Amino acid sequence: MEKVTARAGKAAEGKRAKELFMDYGIYVILAAMIVFFTVQKPNFLTISNILLILRTSSVLGIACVGMFFVLIVAGIDISVSMNMYISAVVGGTLLNNMGMPLIVCFIASCLCGLVIGAINGFFVTKVKIVPFIVTLATYSVARGMALFLTNQQMMFLDNKVMGLASAKFLGISAFVFIFLAVVIIAHIVLTCTQFGRQLYACGNNLQGANKMGINGPRTVWFAYMICGTLCGIAGMLSACNLGVINPNFSQGDEFVVISSSIIGGASLFGGKGRVFPGAIIGIVMVQAIINGLTMIGASAYVYTIFRGVIIFLAVMVDSIKFSGEIR
Repeated sequence: MEKVTARAGKAAEGKRAKELFMDYGIYVILAAMIVFFTVQKPNFLTISNILLILRTSSVLGIACVGMFFVLIVAGIDISVSMNMYISAVVGGTLLNNMGMPLIVCFIASCLCGLVIGAINGFFVTKVKIVPFIVTLATYSVARGMALFLTNQQMMFLDNKVMGLASAKFLGISAFVFIFLAVVIIAHIVLTCTQFGRQLYACGNNLQGANKMGINGPRTVWFAYMICGTLCGIAGMLSACNLGVINPNFSQGDEFVVISSSIIGGASLFGGKGRVFPGAIIGIVMVQAIINGLTMIGASAYVYTIFRGVIIFLAVMVDSIKFSGEIR
């Protein structure tokens, strides 16, 4: 009897240890990498560099918030980076060629992102095509359209963008406050509204949500539209930050956005995740590592390896954590 009790106790301890690793293991790994960068480059944790990390995190962080909506309904959007690209090109074209005010360019970028999100949502919910395939196709189409519109040339934006790019409040970039505003609004929508509860319900069990009277397909469609709209904002902000749109604009950022969202608590299985503080934690951690690699002069190939390792670890932990759940 004592042996059985001892084995049960060891099993319980092992289960608790596994849960702790699943919840905090990846944070320990990333924290260890941050310590490594600090040892290599003491100025890694200076105020100026931290503010730089927050600024660079803010643009992709907005796209990360959009990805949360899609992941919560058990979807995925591979097209986020090229959505940012084509949206930035549309906004930049209006700015350069038509002299439109910057706010109009942002609205146009949002509408462009919204259209791409609506297309993704339509084929996922109405045509019933796997989200990965749909968004992979729109990724390719959006990139092709952006390259066509720019004739595969660099687009230098009008000096109007410099005002926004250099704007600060209390020494902190305006981009950070825009990101925080998006996070707060998204958090309120997800936690305090009926629509937010419907999103989680659809992510946990779409058929059950439909039986409860929730219009599942419409809810999922709206999630993709929100993601697309936020990508449009992120794309134009990124263009303003850089002052130029080149043919490789935001390429590969989809992996950063997806891995950051999963690290921040969203699940590929749906029905999980809190934008606040998840989106902030996820994107800041990943951007901090990228910043550290840059500071130590890592090879360009290391970035590709890093993206692959991070997304593998995030997906592996997510899969192990929720593999036993019945949906």
